Amino acid sequence: MNLEKISHFIRSKKAWDFLIYGFGQAVNLISPVIIVPYVIFVCGEAGLGKIGVGFSFALLVNVWVDYGSYINGTREIATNTSNPDQIEERFLTIYGAKFMLLCFFLLVAALIISTVPFFRSDCTQLLLSLVMVVGQFLNPTWFLQGVQNFAWITVINILSKGIYIAGVLLFVNQSNDYIYVNFFNGIGLIIPSLIGIIYLIQKNQFNLRKFKFASSIQLIRNEFSLTVSQVFFAAYQFAPVMIVSYFCGNFVAGQYRVIEHIVMIFRTYLQTFFNFIYPEICVQIDKDNSKGFQFWLKVNGINYLIVFVLIAVIFFNTPIILQFFKVNAHDITVLSSYFKLGLALPIFMGLTFAVRQLMFAYNSSYYYVRITIIATIAYLFLMIFLLKQMGLSGAFIATIIIEIFIIISYFVILKKMDSKKSI
Repeated sequence: MNLEKISHFIRSKKAWDFLIYGFGQAVNLISPVIIVPYVIFVCGEAGLGKIGVGFSFALLVNVWVDYGSYINGTREIATNTSNPDQIEERFLTIYGAKFMLLCFFLLVAALIISTVPFFRSDCTQLLLSLVMVVGQFLNPTWFLQGVQNFAWITVINILSKGIYIAGVLLFVNQSNDYIYVNFFNGIGLIIPSLIGIIYLIQKNQFNLRKFKFASSIQLIRNEFSLTVSQVFFAAYQFAPVMIVSYFCGNFVAGQYRVIEHIVMIFRTYLQTFFNFIYPEICVQIDKDNSKGFQFWLKVNGINYLIVFVLIAVIFFNTPIILQFFKVNAHDITVLSSYFKLGLALPIFMGLTFAVRQLMFAYNSSYYYVRITIIATIAYLFLMIFLLKQMGLSGAFIATIIIEIFIIISYFVILKKMDSKKSI
């Protein structure tokens, strides 16, 4: 019977969707493996640290421009696929809101870069990094996830990373060229995203004249609290490299970035799995609460086991991994202990991403917002304190402590909801 189920799954559309989506996302996992060693070889660890600051700054701005589209936007598309008028209205309203926010926050970001001394010292690189924000604004992946069009998501990912990798390898040839790395990342996303948007407009026959300015303004008002929580969550993910750079310098930030890049491979995988399975979890829970929960438990349990095995393999091959990333022999001795400590992060992140799916599927954004804000504020203060007391290991210990806090908080909230929903 189990063999029959496995055979049926292999032949199912869901299995093929996962293979197609996974193939495209594999490019996201491979690109750092190509880019990081090359950048360290050409620009050094200090250059990588500066790139990390620009990358993190752009992603923090991205959150304001995305404005909840990858959560509520995807969920609304996924649950209204049989209603073309509703899908058209959401597409136009969300992109309209994102355009307004893009214009405003690009100006704010440019003002911050030109006035804050820490950012002004690397002004050109940070301004060029904002091209990533334009690329993310155009990126229609949030919509494609909702309609579960994983083929086009794969096309966009492959083209995006291909252009990015080619740009870096062709034009980053000396240490000062580090300023162009994030720029090519953004250019790589802009081109295929434009193609994707044109495809969606033509395929669905969206009428751009139906755009309503008032609807976009109302969306901005409605999604504000969720977006604030996402900004805090982004700060939790991407501010650490800025803090390390500010307190410890670009070279140490580069060391942190080497480890973070490897850990980020797992984070990217977990985010990829989240994005792939989240619409289906929403649909399943919307149909049948109990069966939807069982579906969530099964797929996330299998995924977590895969992550754990991969982490174990990397843990026992730490020197080989660091050598591959062009870390010199002396730094390998120093970074090995930090690296092994950092590998604990994906273990906790796997749980965090999984439980967060339930929080969103049950529309518990009220609690999610507050947990995220409290956790991020506590994390930033704790990280600064432990960074001063313990050095680079303090940054990873602070992250582990806050991940545990977030997981416990999610479970407490879901336990309270158990009286209202049978899960």
